[in-house]
Order: sequence, then C-alpha cells, then structure tokens
Amino acid sequence: MTSDERRDRINRAMSSDYSTGTRRTSSSIRGGSSSRSRSSYSSGRSASARRRRRRRRGGINWGQVIVAILISALIIFGAILLLKKFVGTGGGEKPEETTEAVVETSEEEVTETEPETTEPAREAVEVLEKARLLAAQYDYDGALELIDREPSIKELDSVREFIASVEETKSTLVKQDVTKITHVFFHILMVDTDNALSIDRWGEKQAGGYNSLMTTIPEFERILQAMYDKGFVLVSLHDMGHMEKQDDGTEKMVKGEIMLPPGKQAFVMSEDDVCYYEYMVGAGFADKMIIGEDGRPTTHYTDKDGNESVGDYDLVPLLDKFIDEHPDFSYHGHKACLVFTGYNGVLGYRTDETYLPENYKEHKVEGGHDVEAERAEAVKVLKALYDDGYDLGSHSWGHRDMGGMSFENLKIDSDKWEKNVNSLIREATGQGADILIYPKGADIGDWRGYNSSDQKKEGCLQKFNYLYDLGFRYYCNVDSTQYWVQVGDTYIRTGRRALDGYNFWYEIENNKGRFTDLWDDTSKIFDYKRWTPVPAY
Repeated sequence: MTSDERRDRINRAMSSDYSTGTRRTSSSIRGGSSSRSRSSYSSGRSASARRRRRRRRGGINWGQVIVAILISALIIFGAILLLKKFVGTGGGEKPEETTEAVVETSEEEVTETEPETTEPAREAVEVLEKARLLAAQYDYDGALELIDREPSIKELDSVREFIASVEETKSTLVKQDVTKITHVFFHILMVDTDNALSIDRWGEKQAGGYNSLMTTIPEFERILQAMYDKGFVLVSLHDMGHMEKQDDGTEKMVKGEIMLPPGKQAFVMSEDDVCYYEYMVGAGFADKMIIGEDGRPTTHYTDKDGNESVGDYDLVPLLDKFIDEHPDFSYHGHKACLVFTGYNGVLGYRTDETYLPENYKEHKVEGGHDVEAERAEAVKVLKALYDDGYDLGSHSWGHRDMGGMSFENLKIDSDKWEKNVNSLIREATGQGADILIYPKGADIGDWRGYNSSDQKKEGCLQKFNYLYDLGFRYYCNVDSTQYWVQVGDTYIRTGRRALDGYNFWYEIENNKGRFTDLWDDTSKIFDYKRWTPVPAY
C-alpha cells in the first residue's frame, strides 16, 4: 500500500466516523423536538403543564451532551491519527490501518538495504575490496583466487565486471627484463635542513657530509611523485630472482617473472644505515623507529631544542603514506629494502653487545643500557616492518670497506653482525637476512662474476663463499649507471644509484642527463635550502 493510499484510507475512516456521528446527533435532536411538541399539545394550556414545559426547557439535556462528547472524541482521535502519520508523534494504540502501513514500509526498507546490511553482503563487499587492492598492486592471480574462495559472490554483477576487467588486463601484461631494473637508494632523510647543514653547529666536515650524502624530505616526496608519474613500480630484490632446487639437489638462482601493464617499469629502492646513530640525535634527523598507534612503523624525532614528537620523519612512514594513496606504486605490496649496521644498534635501539653494562664506558652511558629490553623493542619494530612489506638486510656490522679488508677481518665483522643483528631479524621474521648492501659501495669483487676464473680481485671467492654460507644471496654495490644487474648461478648482484645532494647538484651543474629516466628536471627535485656548491664526500 502506498503512502497516498494509506492517507486516503485514514481520511475515509475519519470521514465515515464523523458523518455517522453527525447523523446520530441530528436524529436525537429531531427526536427530542418532536417529543416536546407532542407533550405540549396533549397537555393543553394548564398552568401546571406550562410549568412542566418550562422546567424541561430550562434543564440539562444529557443526550445532547453525550452526542457532543462523542463528536469531539472522534475529531481528536482522527487528528491524532493524522499527526502520527505525518510527524511520527505517538501515544495510544494504532488503528488497524496504520499498523498495516508501518509493517509494509519496514518490509520495503529491509528489501532495499539488505545487500548492504546482511552479513553475507558485508563479507562480499570486503572480499571484493581486498581483491581490488591485490589487482591494483598487480597481483591479478591472487585477486582471482581470493574470489574463487567465495563462490557465493561470483554471480554478483560487480564481481563479474571485476573478473572480466582483471582477465582483460592480464592479457596485456609485459614481462620485465630483470637485467634492466634500476636500483635507487637513500640514507636517513633530513627533517630540519637548516639544523643539519649548520656549519657553526656541526662543523664543516659533518655538515658537509649531510649535505652531500643525505636527501631532504621535500626531495624524497618529489622523487616519489616524479617516479610514479613516469610509471615506475616498486619491486623487491626477491622479485628479480629466487633460488630454485635442481634435480641434482643443488640450488640455482632463477630469474623472476615480473609482469606489468604496458608503460610500467620495475625498480628497487633501499635505505642505508637505518640505525639512527648516536651522533645524529638532535641534528635534524629522526632518532628512532617505533610502532605507531595504528600498529604500523613510524618515527620518533627530537628537534634541536630537545622537543620530541612522532610522525613522518623518515623514508618508511613517508613511503607508506604514498603507497596508501597510490597502491599501484607497489608490486604485490612490496616496499623498500632497509639495511642495518650493528655497532650502534638498530632502529635507534641500543641492541649491540657493546652497550652491555660491562662495556658502558665505551659509550659514556652511566650504568650502560638495558640491552635485553632494547632488543625486545627492536624485534617488535622489525616484525612490523617485515609485515608491512619491507625487506631487511645487512650493511655489515662496522660499516667498513668489505672489498678492501682482509678475509679475517671480514669474517670477524660478519660474525658480529650475525650475532647482534641477524639474530634479531630471525626472531622477528622466522628467517635470516639474505641481502647484503656493501658499506661505501665497496664490492668484494670486480665487475666479473664472483666465481669467475677471470675475477681479478684478491680474496673475492673466499669472501663470497663465507658470505654465501651465512645465507646471503643478493649483493648490492654502488654504480652511477641507469642499471647494472648480474645474475649468477647462486646470487643476484645489482648496482645502486645514490639519490643525494651531491648527485643532484652535479647533475644541475653539468647537465649529464643521468636522471632523465627517473624524472624530467633535477632542478625541480633539488632542495634549495642546501648550501651550494654541494661538496663531494
């Protein structure tokens, strides 16, 4: 029944009641008049009769009163019904017609909203949202498999359209050449450029080092946007290749299959020294990685005046935020590779054995540190990073030139890293790190393969075998070319491009076109809060 029909029914009911009451009242009044007339004529004109007639005319006619009350009640009752209908005010029992109308309206509303409010409908919406995110990050098979696990939703029009769209996109994908994937890297990002580059406060060498080697937050944000606009998609080193067991029981590195739509190109990103060294605290950089209120990793910052805050002060929270807004910047949810030294601990936590109380004098900390508590907190953050899509790797323990040091010193350094850092990564992720990013870019070998008979660098094979036994399979040096990738039988090796102050300034001054594949104009990336010329370091 429509609202107009319900309104008409109520109006007809009210009209019927009112008319009936009016007719009953008129009949009573007429009957009363007739009775009085007959009484008058039959009684004659005697005085007593006239007195009786006067008493009747001057007294209360109770029939008329009752009729008037009934009419008033019907009018009030009808008004209440109308008020209930149009303004929803209550009181009293609903008549049959009104109750019926409310039930019909409720059924209509439930029918119209059922797809959004029932539990199966909510589950369908959630599944489709997850599938859309997987597809946005190029995991098309994962998206379709997710829907296949929920066959009850496959007949929905929106799901059918999504499946058709995914299948169409899959037919256009282009396989990436893993030997032509560029690898860019950063150090800890500058938050307060004026503070970090103050020669008066830090001296020319330290401030010059920051100017040369570091990237500012505005530069990093511009780089993300510029590379996104160019069609770059962030992949993991593990996407480039993986170890595969052979028929003879040995393992071999096999190239990965990265499939992207036309116009997209894969790249790798890494950040060095994610340790927040003691000497950098208060110098305009984040000083610790923590877990934020949302359960995701973020950064703690102390400014030059000692004021503390939590926010987007380094690569991780900034990259997370960008990918949240642009999920198609990440391949399968993969993000950057973060690498750690060990001598100052990791992530701003003093986790190294040199911070134990018996060694406190070395770091001038009264009573030393509660190393076990620091390690426990670091493990929580490492796990959060791993779960968030970050790879975790080694930058050696002491940040020393692994190519130039002796095998004996490399072994000592690597064992310290295994004991003080990799143990934490294992606890956090269930597996050890397999990525080694050489400090200072100093590779243990030359451009030839590590196990090549033509390898000229002394001690290369011995060092490589030791590092391989520790579990490393991905090795990264520094190289200024667009890409340099070597796929060996048991490893992948890549060159990395430093996106820092010195290289930006060098490009602006010399216009060598070294970054034209990444963005169009380096002068629009450069942060002019830097003092120039930016020195080499």
